[in-house]
Amino acid sequence: MAQHRFSSPLIGDRPAPVKFKPKLVCHSWAELETQTNNCRACGLHEDRIQVVAGRYSHKQAELLIIGEGPGQVEDKEGLAFVGDSGKLLDIMLDSVGLESWYITNVVRCRPPENRTLDSPFNAGSPRNGLSRNPTKTECQSCWGFLQSEIALVKPKAILCLGKVAARTILNTPTKFEKLLRIQHQYFEYPVWATYHPAYLLRQPQLSEHSPKWQVWQTLCQIKLYLEGCRL
Repeated sequence: MAQHRFSSPLIGDRPAPVKFKPKLVCHSWAELETQTNNCRACGLHEDRIQVVAGRYSHKQAELLIIGEGPGQVEDKEGLAFVGDSGKLLDIMLDSVGLESWYITNVVRCRPPENRTLDSPFNAGSPRNGLSRNPTKTECQSCWGFLQSEIALVKPKAILCLGKVAARTILNTPTKFEKLLRIQHQYFEYPVWATYHPAYLLRQPQLSEHSPKWQVWQTLCQIKLYLEGCRL
């Protein structure tokens, strides 16, 4: 996997972030589509119906949202976050006025095999048909595509949904709960991590400090950050 640059908030000034200059495997949207559709880098291609592409309000969006991997509905439709999790995510984005977004996943093919995880820090829960979390090897196989997608989207901020996405982008073994509601850095991109909407479907309450409340707070932080970028 290519080198990451990860930092957590520090007291005082931070050093200027290093510019994101990956060695791209795809230099255009057409090339990304062709190469992902033809990818056989890991075993996930054996069971997929199709490669799942990103879904967006704007292709070059202010906010890049990264999940873990497609579910059953996404595998059938060919677009990221079109099942129940995606519907909830759309509602939450609309509710805080985040209108410029691009949603994708760490891996492009649906991980098969059921694995029910009750932890709030995993998204391997009932969503459009159970799917296990992608493995580290599978994430590495798709890493070049994700790097290319970041370069093509040119976001102003990144939001990671769930442990797999957060640990992949930030390249850290830090416990997921310690990454929540804190601004991190991936090269020049500010990064936030929060719960996957699949978990929120099982934890629908909106009491203070509940998972849904924490996601709401994170989205509000991102909204304020993006508004500041426009000044």
